[in-house]
Amino acid sequence: MRWLGYLWAFPVTAVGLMLAGSAAATGGRVRLRAGVVEAHGGLVRRLLVGNRFWTGGAAMTLGHVILARDEACLDRSRPHELGHVRQFERWGPLLLPAYWAVAVWLKCRGYNPYLDHPFEQDDRRG
Repeated sequence: MRWLGYLWAFPVTAVGLMLAGSAAATGGRVRLRAGVVEAHGGLVRRLLVGNRFWTGGAAMTLGHVILARDEACLDRSRPHELGHVRQFERWGPLLLPAYWAVAVWLKCRGYNPYLDHPFEQDDRRG
């Protein structure tokens, strides 16, 4: 049945695979670990550092792809990001619009759109 999770999350995984490929093409590293593609460095590092429009982060997950700034960030973030992989298996491509809609709602209500986000809370519980 796990293949259904891969199939359901594949539209988002495809975007993650393109970013992983760009990491590999720009000096980063990509590997497969326990059914999840992990990529760090290269263009992914520059994406996750952030800019004036985006705060950035240590790592992020797109379907079955974990993207991280560097190997240390990947190692620290892996348990958290694997929780997001499970969320993508449940929610599929609906996770992204649901996540952003809740984040906007939280921001409008005066909450922190990341720290107070239920998808982040759910992920911390495992």
